[in-house]
Amino acid sequence: MVKRPAARSEKQYHQGRVPFVASGNVNNGVINCCDPHENEVPDKGNCITVSPVDGSAFFQGQDFLGRGGAGSSILMLYNDNMNEYSGVFIARMIQQTCSKYCYGKMGSQESIKREKVQLPVDKDGIPDWNYMEQYTRELFDKLKLLYLQEKAEHSA
Repeated sequence: MVKRPAARSEKQYHQGRVPFVASGNVNNGVINCCDPHENEVPDKGNCITVSPVDGSAFFQGQDFLGRGGAGSSILMLYNDNMNEYSGVFIARMIQQTCSKYCYGKMGSQESIKREKVQLPVDKDGIPDWNYMEQYTRELFDKLKLLYLQEKAEHSA
C-alpha cells in the first residue's frame, strides 16, 4: 500500500522526540525530531519512505512525522509481511530502481507505483521474505563484527 503523509512542514513543530522524515538521501531521511501537535497521530512506522525527488528510500522502524504536501514530500510504502530486515533489503532495491529520479525529473506517487522492483522470490513466485530477512541479518552481523574489531584495534 502506498500512502502520503498529511501536509506538514517541520517548521510547524517544536523540537521533540519524534523523527520528522522528509526527502533526503542521508540520516534515514530524518531532518529533525519534533513533538506532534495535540491530538495529532504520527505516521505509522514499519514502512519504507521514498523521496520522489531523488528516489532515496529508507526503512522507518518507529512512528514518525512525515513531510507531506509539496516540495520535499515523501511516499510511505507498507506491507504486512515486512519487518526491519526485509524492509532494509527492499528499501535498498527501491533506491536502486528509483535512482533515475532527480530534481528536474521527480517521481510521482503513480510513477513510483509503476516501478518494477526486482526482489528474490520463492518457487511459487512470491517475494521470499525469509531470504531477504536472513540476508540482511547476516550482513548486519558482519558489519557489527567489523565495527567491533576496528574499535578494539583503535583502543589498543
